[in-house]
Amino acid sequence: MKTLSKNAWIPIILALIIFMNGCMSPTPDPTQIPMETKQEPTKTPTPIFVIPDDPLYKDMVFVPEGEFYMGCDPEHNGGTSCTAVELPTHLIFLDGFLIDKYEVTNAKYAECVADGVCDAPHELDSETRESYYDNPEFANYPVIYVDWDDAEVYCTWVGKLLPTEAQWEKAARGTIPSGYPWGDEEPNCSLVNGYDKETETYCVGDTSEVGSYPEGASDYGALDMAGNVYEWLADWFSEDYYSESPVQNPTGPEEGIYKSLRGGSWNNPWYYQRVSYRSKGIKFPDYYGNNIGFRCAVPMP
Repeated sequence: MKTLSKNAWIPIILALIIFMNGCMSPTPDPTQIPMETKQEPTKTPTPIFVIPDDPLYKDMVFVPEGEFYMGCDPEHNGGTSCTAVELPTHLIFLDGFLIDKYEVTNAKYAECVADGVCDAPHELDSETRESYYDNPEFANYPVIYVDWDDAEVYCTWVGKLLPTEAQWEKAARGTIPSGYPWGDEEPNCSLVNGYDKETETYCVGDTSEVGSYPEGASDYGALDMAGNVYEWLADWFSEDYYSESPVQNPTGPEEGIYKSLRGGSWNNPWYYQRVSYRSKGIKFPDYYGNNIGFRCAVPMP
């Protein structure tokens, strides 16, 4: 066999290189890709938390972890001014948690009383009903005439906690600033059980069955976060706490005289139904009323 010289291989090698380059696709220039073929990067879907099938979590709604603005936003405040105790508006981060969809009812509270753990409400009537707590007709109405200790004992009995002010406000508002749980729309008696000061009329003039205002639900599905009854919270109340609040999972001052109340009630004008409105009740066993109740929360399991 005749052997090719070294120089004779050069044209063959060059021809092979040219052939191979012609077969390989060039790396595309991203600036030359037609618009119709470009794809925007997709976000990783936010995981949906499935509430465990456990009696503890029945009738609770999930509030995911993340940041939200707490306090009064003058541009989303029902057309009214902010009060000093609602300021400054501040960005905080909360771990995920679950909160009761409804205020604790007479029937549910009565189970704790029957178990010998909770004390009966201080009074058994309501504003317009001589028989209320002990009347089956109002079993699904919010329990009232309970003081802060009563509320805490009940939540502990069911394996939960009173929500913090921050948890309550995020559950009521969501992450987008709004004046009310349902948004910025002016309140009316189809959204909330309260008092219309302009017409000087009550929506009900007393408590209403929990969940009676689905159109007024918060973004997370919590009901009656405005109106019906004020709700006891875990925090001690401080007028200037927002200026010194930690940025992550705030739980209120370490001590105080008053406990926080939120949400407004059936006998309060629209101004008190705002998400940012802060109220207080002295932590003594004799502080209660026919417009004060509560709901419970629990950390994400």
